[in-house]
Amino acid sequence: MTDPITAMASATADLGALARAASAPPPALSESADATGSGASFLAALGAALNRVDSHIASASAAAKSFAAGGSDISLSDVMISLEEANLALQTAATVRDKVAAAYTTIMNMQV
Repeated sequence: MTDPITAMASATADLGALARAASAPPPALSESADATGSGASFLAALGAALNRVDSHIASASAAAKSFAAGGSDISLSDVMISLEEANLALQTAATVRDKVAAAYTTIMNMQV
């Protein structure tokens, strides 16, 4: 059985890590430093977050299929919790996507 409090704590920790990564001051670049260094860490964090969302969706789908097939190894409450976790993860990812798009639009509309 999946503990909903643990799942919510994990999702909150993931969102907190993304927020800290987004709000961290940019590192000072020296002349020899590669400008893609900080972008690569953001890309890695974003990729890891999307992989977690995908794994939540896959595990929820597997649990639902197992329950629908009559498997006695999983209860309805476990299926509903895993589906709700996947739904919450997907909604969070969509919200982050919208915020990133809005930030990009704001930056692109700035006058130099």
